[in-house]
Amino acid sequence: MLWAWERPEDLTAFDPKEYGVAFLAQTLTLERDDLNFRPRRQPLKLADGAYIVAVTRIETMKRTEQRPSYSDEQIERIVRFVKDSLNRPNVKGVQIDFDVVVSERAFYRKLMKEIRSALPKGTPLTMTALASWCLGDRWLQEMDVDEAVPMAFVMGADTDRIRAFLNSGNDWPEPLCRESYGFSIDEPAINAADKNRRIYYFKNSAWDVESISSF
Repeated sequence: MLWAWERPEDLTAFDPKEYGVAFLAQTLTLERDDLNFRPRRQPLKLADGAYIVAVTRIETMKRTEQRPSYSDEQIERIVRFVKDSLNRPNVKGVQIDFDVVVSERAFYRKLMKEIRSALPKGTPLTMTALASWCLGDRWLQEMDVDEAVPMAFVMGADTDRIRAFLNSGNDWPEPLCRESYGFSIDEPAINAADKNRRIYYFKNSAWDVESISSF
């Protein structure tokens, strides 16, 4: 799976039998009682028949006077936007990208349950997960999702520790994180324990076939 973020992307050269695409469809920002919607503005070209996942990025305002209320009304609006992202051509599933802090976890759990209930039966629902969440932080067990994709890149102070953990052949203690890996081709490769899992690749610039074939 290729993560296609907010930039012009032409992915028509990627074989749809080998690569799927998880593209940023929209960004939703929680601020006080509001929810600000920002749709994808950059063009995205895809190969015919590619497996497509619509990603919703959720952000919160950090300044005290702008902190969100985490209301039921905000949850309802997020659910509608996520469900609407399925209406884009050939989208098969949805993914939520929300880097919550500890105080936001209860809100996130409730949100994901509501999203699950609103999606058509059988629609894959996945989430991104900070690598630290997959190292025994048991709160993910309560998330009603099919998969939590561990983002083993841009890990800050945990970088050396987690890279050494994975390079030594260890696996994520959290079961939800054992279906896939999330890697950045802008960072040195990690020797994953199970190379048969689904791999999500991130890149800070536009995709091209040569860059991923050499990773």
